[in-house]
Amino acid sequence: MSDSWLAQLKEDLIENNTIEASLYAKLDVKRGLRNADGSGVVAGLSKISSVIGMKKPLEILEPVDGELRYRGIMIEDLVKDVTQGGFGFEKTVFLLLVGRHPTDEEIQQLFDTISENQTVSDRIVDHAIKSLPSQNVMNKLQTAVSALYTEDESPEGIDPVANLIKTLALIAKMPMLTAYGYLSAYGTNPTYLPPKKGVSLAENFLYMLREGQAVDPLERDILDLCLILHAEHGGGNNSTFTTAVVTSSGTDLYGAVTSALGSLKGPLHGAANKKVMDMMADIKANVSDWGNVDQVKDYLGQLVRKESGDRSGKIYGLGHAVYTKSDPRATVLLGQAKALAEAKGRQDELNLYLTIAEEGPKVFQEIKGSDKVIAPNVDFFSGFVYDCLGIPEAVYTPMFAMARTAGWCAHRIEEALSGKRVIRPSYKYIG
Repeated sequence: MSDSWLAQLKEDLIENNTIEASLYAKLDVKRGLRNADGSGVVAGLSKISSVIGMKKPLEILEPVDGELRYRGIMIEDLVKDVTQGGFGFEKTVFLLLVGRHPTDEEIQQLFDTISENQTVSDRIVDHAIKSLPSQNVMNKLQTAVSALYTEDESPEGIDPVANLIKTLALIAKMPMLTAYGYLSAYGTNPTYLPPKKGVSLAENFLYMLREGQAVDPLERDILDLCLILHAEHGGGNNSTFTTAVVTSSGTDLYGAVTSALGSLKGPLHGAANKKVMDMMADIKANVSDWGNVDQVKDYLGQLVRKESGDRSGKIYGLGHAVYTKSDPRATVLLGQAKALAEAKGRQDELNLYLTIAEEGPKVFQEIKGSDKVIAPNVDFFSGFVYDCLGIPEAVYTPMFAMARTAGWCAHRIEEALSGKRVIRPSYKYIG
C-alpha cells in the first residue's frame, strides 16, 4: 500500500464519518444520552440501585451530597451490616440478585454454591488464558468468559432460578480468571494455585494473585469492602447499559457479560483509577514538598492549564458524571485508605491526596471561571488503596469487572423479566 493512498484514505474516512457538533444541538439529539443540563435521559426503570448526585426541586439542577443505595439500602449502612463476620461481597451479591438479604440458612447455601463453582476447568485455563499472548487482562477475561458458554449444558436457558445459579457460578470464577489472567500475562514462571475452600472471594483473589503468600486480615477485609463498593452503580453506567441492550436481544449470560467487559475495557469507563495513579506519579515527581499547599496548588494549576501531565486539562479523580458535592463510595473508602496508610507508613502520601481533594476543585473553578461543583470520586482513592494492597495496575480494571459482574447480572435478570422489548433507539440520517 502506498503512503499517498493511505493518506487519502485517512482523509476520506475522517471527512465522511465526522458529524458537526453543532448539529446535535440543532436537531435536539441527546448526545451520549444526556440532556442539555448534563442529567441522563431516562431509558429504563430498575429496582436494583439508586444513584443520586443532583436534585431538581424547580427547573435547575442543584448539587447535593451523593447517595448510593443497593435495593433501597444506603451504601454506608450496607457495608456496616454485611461486612460483619466477613464475606460481605458474597452477601451483597445475593442482595443485588435476589432483592433482599439472605437468611442464615441461605447464607450457608450461598457460600456452598460459590465454593463449589469457583474453580475453572483446565481446558479454559490452558486454551483461553495461558495460550493467549495478549498482555491485556481484560482481553483475556473476555475470551475466558465467552469460552465458559461451551461448558454450560443449557447456556440459552431463561429460567430465573437457573440463571441465578449460573450467575453465582460465574461470579465465583471471576477471581480465578482475573488472577490467572494477570499471572499468564506478567508472571515469571508463575505458580497457578487453585482457590482455597472456606475463604472469601476477596481472600482467594489475593491468595492466587500473590501465588500463595499469606493474606493479612486487614487487607482481605478492605478488598472485600472495595468489591462491595464497585459491585453496582445504577442501570445507566456504560457497561451496565450495554448489558441491558444485549440482554434485550435475548442473548445468553456469557454473551451479555462479555459485552459488558468490552465496555468496561474502554479507558473512558474502567481505567479511571489508573489515570489517577499516573497523575499522582507525575505530581510526586514534580512537587518537591508534598506538604507545601502552595506548591501543590501551583502544579494543579499547570495541569488544568494543560501545561503539565498528559496535557488533558483534567485533575483525574475529581468530578463524576452523576455525583457533585460528594461520592459516597469515596467517603467510605477514605476511612480504609487512612487505615492502610497508617499500617503501611504512607501517611505523607495520603496527605498529598487529601490536599489535592481539598484544593483541586478550587483551582479548577478559578482557572476555568466555572461554578461547577466537583469532589473526589471513588477512583481518586481506590488506586492508592490497591497500591497499598500490592495489587498491580494491570489488574485494576479486571478487578473492577470482578466486582461489577454482580451488578451486570442483576440488571440482566431484571431486563429479561421486565424489558420484553429489544432496545432500539433512533438515529437521524443527515448524509
